[in-house]
Amino acid sequence: MQNKRIRLHPIYVKDIETEFNCTAQTVRMSLQYVFNSELSYSIRKRAKELLLEEANKIED
Repeated sequence: MQNKRIRLHPIYVKDIETEFNCTAQTVRMSLQYVFNSELSYSIRKRAKELLLEEANKIED
């Protein structure tokens, strides 16, 4: 079974860190589903939004 995690470029980790006023470790641990607080849920939701925005930039 694969580990559950969201893979995100370090630039986006830094953006989320600034946006949520938390540490890079908090962001990383949230994306690895180690932390499961409300903040972690919000971080994962934001990461998903950023990934979708990036994917929508790709032209067919």
